[in-house]
Amino acid sequence: MSRQRSHMPFFMLVKLAWRNLWRHRRRTIITLSSIAIGFGLAVVSIGIGDGSHNSMIRNAIKLGEGHLAVQVPGYLEAPANYKYLADGHSLQAKLEALHIAGSVEARISLQLLASSANNSVGAGLEGMNIVSDPRVAMLKPKMIAGHWLEADDHRGVLIGDGMARKLKVKVGGKVVLMAGTQGGDSQAQLGRVRGIFDSHVDELDDFLVLSDIDFARRFLTGEGAVAEQLPVTRFSVFLNDPDSMAQWKGLIQSAMAGEDVAVLDWHEMMPQLVQFIVIDDAGNYVFLTLILIMVVFGILNTVLMSVLERTREFGLLRALGLGRYHLLLLVMCESVLLSVLAVVIGWLVGGGAHWWISTHGIDFSALMGGEMSIAGTFMDPVIYTELSQGRVIQLTVIVFAVTLASGIYPALKAARVAPVAALRT
Repeated sequence: MSRQRSHMPFFMLVKLAWRNLWRHRRRTIITLSSIAIGFGLAVVSIGIGDGSHNSMIRNAIKLGEGHLAVQVPGYLEAPANYKYLADGHSLQAKLEALHIAGSVEARISLQLLASSANNSVGAGLEGMNIVSDPRVAMLKPKMIAGHWLEADDHRGVLIGDGMARKLKVKVGGKVVLMAGTQGGDSQAQLGRVRGIFDSHVDELDDFLVLSDIDFARRFLTGEGAVAEQLPVTRFSVFLNDPDSMAQWKGLIQSAMAGEDVAVLDWHEMMPQLVQFIVIDDAGNYVFLTLILIMVVFGILNTVLMSVLERTREFGLLRALGLGRYHLLLLVMCESVLLSVLAVVIGWLVGGGAHWWISTHGIDFSALMGGEMSIAGTFMDPVIYTELSQGRVIQLTVIVFAVTLASGIYPALKAARVAPVAALRT
């Protein structure tokens, strides 16, 4: 029986708080509506931001060097054609022994001069497996002239439409690729343009030359590499589960212990993209801050007005023996209930909008004028909102905490009510 009495005051406070909240039904509904709309806008804004960032990251990983890269230490800071992994055969065997949940692709990256009968431009040659490399799935659908390389084509190259314009070459034209060696000599290989692609990323279309890895390996043998050891510039690791990147990075580093190699993740390989995402995220949080300011004023207005209107009532309760602590709890209960309602209704509005956009997407191509390339990668024209579990918890906690904190001042003001002065109002 005593246990039941000890719970009564708490339930009574909650019941009173709920009834007080709906004394002015219209004001409470307007406040909750404004919070729900603001919260919904914040959810959609951050969801679109995360969706666009993830789209850029996925495309950058497929077009770039994968989730992880194994390469010569210092290559990223100062790329050079003489920096390569001499014994690619044994290194690949070690990677395959790990049974990585994904794929491992050998690649050769070279800086050279591409020349035609009409012009010469600086270029980057990327030698790869022209059948299994993830770049095939990304760039093959973007061919605008010619065809993709055949498996036994050791002279064919693919170039971007920007480079084709600069060199003034068409499909079937000759391109001489020339590179200097560490010893000061020069070497050259003749390539035939089999196809021209348009990736919609100017950095790639103006600079990139693709070839079979055996074609590019001829330049490494010119630097002194042994062709039978299958020298490469790097191994690109593409994971089926991106969330396991840190785990696989540690395993690869352990497997490569004793080898003069560096294991880098995509954050380290693409610092410009990481910086862009951080800056863009900061803009989203500025928008969220504005929403939270609106929430604070909405809650503060509702609870404070409710407190001021009940000054005489609070004075009567104090005169009947209700302590300051209980008055404080009463108003805080009202804030808690308002916070819970705000979060629930906010997620109904924001979650509904998120579900619709995550299913149907929004086409941003017209808004961006068809130019979707950013920070060395590109964003898909149709963006779907994406919210991780951590982001959902983060938004819920922030809005709930801010809403609850908005009731602290009105609660303190109610607790300071003097019974005699309040009864005279």
